[in-house]
Amino acid sequence: MVLDIDLFRSEKGHDPQIIRDSQKKRYKRVELVDDIIQYDTQWRTVRFQADQWNKMKNLCGRTVGNKKKAKENEGDTEQLPKDFQINLETLNADLLSKLTVKQLIHISSLIDTEIEITKEKLIKIENDRNSALYEIGNIVHHSVPVSNNEDDNITERTFGDVETRKKYSHFDLMYMIDGYDGDRGALVAGSRGYFMK
Repeated sequence: MVLDIDLFRSEKGHDPQIIRDSQKKRYKRVELVDDIIQYDTQWRTVRFQADQWNKMKNLCGRTVGNKKKAKENEGDTEQLPKDFQINLETLNADLLSKLTVKQLIHISSLIDTEIEITKEKLIKIENDRNSALYEIGNIVHHSVPVSNNEDDNITERTFGDVETRKKYSHFDLMYMIDGYDGDRGALVAGSRGYFMK
């Protein structure tokens, strides 16, 4: 079973040091916890960027719809103004409303490219994070003895009768329950013969 990723997020109220201590008790790599935290931070940053690009894509679509509804001129070129830059910080509804429909469609295709790039990054980081997460074992309970082999294990409790008993042969068991007659069988069939009772 894989640990929940929220256990690695200190801002969610969890303590990653507990997982580090558990890794020490298992004699596993403690640095793996820090790697997972780093991957998770990168993943959340890229996830936010992907959401912002999707928001910009929707904003472009809405602006194009509003311009077509208002029957504005579509424009003759999709070439963008020279000072225009496509980034998440500067792109907003006011800036998009100044552009023509063809320019907005061109921006929308550029945003699609950015969405694909961001999605590829997101998948790679998520795969790295999850593969590292699979290497982390469950948290070791405080009552478990810490040892790198079985020699230091302790007996917590025993149940039932733990004495070793002598094992009886088939002959002895049959004699104990008076289950055969060996004398009569020896007379009839020889020394190995017997009758069951």
